[in-house]
Amino acid sequence: MLKTRRQSVSNVTPQVRVALRHVEALFLALLAVLGARSYDIPITSEGLPCAKSGKDFCSLGKVKPWTGDVRTSAALKACLAARSYNKELILLTETRLNPAYQTFAQLVSLGYEHVVLLSLEAPCAASQAVWPRLACAWSSQSFTSTTKYLLDRVVFLARASRLGTNVLMLDSDVIPQADLYSHLKAPDMGNVTLAAMRDGNGWLNCGVVYAQNVAPDGPTAYVLAEIVDRLERWAEGATHLSSRGNPAHCWDQQMYSDTLLSALAGRPISYGCWYRHEGARRAAWEVAHQRVFGTQETGPLENQHYLQGALLSWPAELAAPGYPHKKSEIWTGEMHVPNARGEWPAELGGPLYPPQRGPSSTAFMELIKSDGLPLWPDPEDPKQAEAGAAKMEIFSFLPQWLAESWSSGGGLGYWYPGLRGDRPAVALAHMVHVPGGPSNKLTVKAASGNWDWDVAHAASRAPPEQGGSGPFFASKTAAPLPDVLAYSGEIENRAWASEDEFAAATLALLRLAMEVGRAAAFPALRCNLTWMITGPVTDNSGTHNDRLPLAVNQAYMIPYTPPGRGFSDLRCLWGGYLPLGCQAVRWYFSGGMLATEYDHLLELLRLEGEQAVAAALAAGQHNPAVATAARTAKLARWGFATGAGAGSLRDTLRNTTGSSARVVTVPKEMLQPPAGAAAWEVKDLAAKLMAAYGGIGSSLLRSPAAALAAMRAGNTSSTGSGSAAGSGSSSGERPLVLVLPEVPKLTQTLGERHAIFKKNLETGDDRNRYSCEWVRTGKPYRRRGRRMAAALRRSSSRRRGR
Repeated sequence: MLKTRRQSVSNVTPQVRVALRHVEALFLALLAVLGARSYDIPITSEGLPCAKSGKDFCSLGKVKPWTGDVRTSAALKACLAARSYNKELILLTETRLNPAYQTFAQLVSLGYEHVVLLSLEAPCAASQAVWPRLACAWSSQSFTSTTKYLLDRVVFLARASRLGTNVLMLDSDVIPQADLYSHLKAPDMGNVTLAAMRDGNGWLNCGVVYAQNVAPDGPTAYVLAEIVDRLERWAEGATHLSSRGNPAHCWDQQMYSDTLLSALAGRPISYGCWYRHEGARRAAWEVAHQRVFGTQETGPLENQHYLQGALLSWPAELAAPGYPHKKSEIWTGEMHVPNARGEWPAELGGPLYPPQRGPSSTAFMELIKSDGLPLWPDPEDPKQAEAGAAKMEIFSFLPQWLAESWSSGGGLGYWYPGLRGDRPAVALAHMVHVPGGPSNKLTVKAASGNWDWDVAHAASRAPPEQGGSGPFFASKTAAPLPDVLAYSGEIENRAWASEDEFAAATLALLRLAMEVGRAAAFPALRCNLTWMITGPVTDNSGTHNDRLPLAVNQAYMIPYTPPGRGFSDLRCLWGGYLPLGCQAVRWYFSGGMLATEYDHLLELLRLEGEQAVAAALAAGQHNPAVATAARTAKLARWGFATGAGAGSLRDTLRNTTGSSARVVTVPKEMLQPPAGAAAWEVKDLAAKLMAAYGGIGSSLLRSPAAALAAMRAGNTSSTGSGSAAGSGSSSGERPLVLVLPEVPKLTQTLGERHAIFKKNLETGDDRNRYSCEWVRTGKPYRRRGRRMAAALRRSSSRRRGR
């Protein structure tokens, strides 16, 4: 059922608007004092990057609200009419609200509001309740194969582009940094119909795809529709395909590449999805394709065999100071509607499709036909081969400045406005191959300063299924603001002599945090330590990495600078604790908190904690919750629903965990080992801290006692340092943040929860879902990373002290 929502800031009365702007002005002034940087969503598009293309692509305030099911042709056309602008549309795909909101906020700050979030019905309902300004669509079309919404977005892209709308399809893990359309509409792209990011392996990356001026019966329409059609036909005919030795399933991104290769090569092909990976079979597979296609004498078949390469000079407006790239490759080629001409060579896998269509693929093709447009020539009918060959459109891989990966520019620091200044090096960045795995795509956004914490807090009001448990990675419904154990700033910023020293100190923090039920605030070490530097180091002055490009190992480290600090406080998130398994909350583990999150939590406490309130009251201020009011005003102006910014830090704690909104530092003498001992048993130090500071941390207050008892029975190293309910005796309040002023001295005996953690990583459920080699083995990197760790150790032995 189609719904239209017309909730807008324009409905706010003039008196309320004046009040909101007054409060927001106070907040912006506060940010100026703090030196913080934050992008804004203006009321008009005057002077915004969107105006630089020379054409009108500034859609700010010029599109209509919309949400609904886009399965029927009428509904899809209504969505396009409401949200497209000058025949352009940006399509985001995501089921979690915060990642979608962060990207939408950045797009709107550039002047682009012609955006639709393609998701599922439940996230769309949640999103409309939080930020109705972002249109949200879902489809009730059913599919047999792969992840539904990933197919839904391809269907949307195919149908919308056939209906005459140019669509820029983006993953949520992109960073738009400059005007997009001056580059998408540049002369080199003028005759291109389908464009996409080029992945590191030379194949297509579907995180950035642009379709423009698409003929409804041409090769682009075929390529996009064939992705879904082929996956559905395979899923419905899985038994038949398997009996012939061919896989019936394929990663959707690989299917993009195969259908594109089909259009480039002129015949339907399944090179990547059916690739033979084993020795002799692999060689035979490549030889067969070399013989049939004749494009190369040796090696694999690739898109480049059908594309022409060229070098383009970097746009002058994107020439950030010191940026190392001066040119970008661009690869273009002709696409045609392919045809098998009745031949399906056995050495290529034989017939590409099962003998009969199933109901799902049939329904999909009927959906395509329902839009009332002509179809492309049938690739399976030899009689239509010439007609298909006559249909021609141009494909191009996007230049790097429209789809830059982490290794090309992000790890060098050029995605960081606080380091590079206001002049970006690329128009669009994409989180490809970020350190620690896909879970750190949001980490990079936050660490690079392309992030809005007010938006993150608003998104956390959604249901848990849409990421609404809280603003932090360690948040959960019972503890949206988790209790934290951290090192002092003096410990974090010390000149660690080696990676081994840093890793040992960080592990000590984590071991203790596990047993006291607090999230571990993982320290971020200085990026200018000489053993952290890649390339030659001429001295131990500590002045390295004080300019771009940065020289850190971007495969394992994520640079981070707090808002407004720039190079003066440049730190690196360490690769050992970045994997998902080192951070994700489990019933026995309170999770990890990265420096990007911990610094924000400290800022919240500084502005809204008990000390801040006490100081405000002492100064005679009637309403100390200035920060909360400013956040509410800003979100209201941005179009968030009423209540999205409500609730102070103190209110949240009062209504959930009961922790006190305070930062308390443990006295050094409390950390001294018992008389006659060189180190603490971690269970004993944990018990001492819990007794002094309000008991077990909030994140484990609801841990299942039955599950803990079962783990104890499984021969783990249990010692009874406080059971699941955390009912041990304690005195005093439980502060939200507990700070250690020095590295605790601990024996090698594992704590109860550490033993559970390690066992689950080796033999339990976590083995298949998570990875944290650092906790499991004590070594921070696995396989190839061990060579990097060894290199760091050798480097540190030569450069002691910085």
